[in-house]
Amino acid sequence: MIRKVTYPIALFLMVFIISSGCIAQTVNELESQVKKLQSDIKTSQNLLKKTSQNKETTLREIELLQVQIKKRDDLINTYNKQLSILNKETKAYKSDIKSLENELEKNRNEYAELLVISYKNRNNLNNLLFIFSSEDFNQAIRRLRYIQQFKELLQHKMKEIDNTKHDIKKRISKNEDDKKRIEKLNNTQKKEREELNKDKKQLNDKIAKLKKKEKDIKKDIDKKQKETKDLQAKIKKIIEEEVAKRKANATIDEKLSANFENNKGMLPWPVASGVVTKKYGNQPHPTQSKVVVFNNGIDITTDQGSNALCVFDGQVSTVFNTGSTNVVMVRHGLYFTLYANLDKVYVKSGDKVKTGEKLGLIHTGATDNATTLHFELWNDKNNTNPEKWLR
Repeated sequence: MIRKVTYPIALFLMVFIISSGCIAQTVNELESQVKKLQSDIKTSQNLLKKTSQNKETTLREIELLQVQIKKRDDLINTYNKQLSILNKETKAYKSDIKSLENELEKNRNEYAELLVISYKNRNNLNNLLFIFSSEDFNQAIRRLRYIQQFKELLQHKMKEIDNTKHDIKKRISKNEDDKKRIEKLNNTQKKEREELNKDKKQLNDKIAKLKKKEKDIKKDIDKKQKETKDLQAKIKKIIEEEVAKRKANATIDEKLSANFENNKGMLPWPVASGVVTKKYGNQPHPTQSKVVVFNNGIDITTDQGSNALCVFDGQVSTVFNTGSTNVVMVRHGLYFTLYANLDKVYVKSGDKVKTGEKLGLIHTGATDNATTLHFELWNDKNNTNPEKWLR
């Protein structure tokens, strides 16, 4: 009789394929984060060069430096995660290779045993008389199956040996690739740390320069806080009027509201490119540690000559002037998006607008040479963090 041969390697390979697939997915996700952070750093560097053309240090310059430092920190942390995964992977591969080598030796031994059995049963396996000498038809069928199964078993075992050899070779190759990748990542991370230290030194130097103008800064803070307060009061009044008008007419585009809400986290950015230099909510002043300012939206610094872009289909609710720049508000059913700090405006109240449509030219500051869009998002009368809605 041919003895039964077990196949534990099948389960082992299945577990390995599943686990390595999960690791690969995590590494790919991190690689995507790396590319995004590198792109953001490059954008902030380019914007910083433009704002640094002025002789005087400006708050916008400091904000851009702070953004750049944060992005570099995030990038270094992402590299750390990649290194951690790759180091674990290389250790796992060493263990896998050892297990596969043991499995290969076992399969070779089993194959040798099968060959011995094959030799001892050569007359039965090769001679048709073995089948024709059967006592009845059923016995002949059983003997025929016996011969076929034995041959299949030999082929299967040989295939297992070849597959195991291939897997060992593949893991050794991947292990070597990962070692090279780890070395490259370590070097890249080291360079990023050096750049981070340079950025921090530059930031400290610029903050020290600005602190010498503390009185002027405080005056500027008071002025901007008053402007912001006036703007928010005006926005709130306009939204309240819009809500009252809608309730009086009992008209609301529910489909548009639902579509807008379903696109949370997937809305396009209101600029072609740029970085968020001031986030939503309570934000500390760049140089005055005790001063905290609430931001109803986000400030996005972009290239000079850039336009504000509509983030979703809707209708222009209102266009108004703040005294120095313009504001466009777009209604999307129950939702409103607001685009402030515009020079030229390309739309008027009542206009239907589409996703990606240009609404106006973003203002560039004469003193800081910075082009910054202030963007807000409202759900009826409630202000919300617009960054969570953007992709």
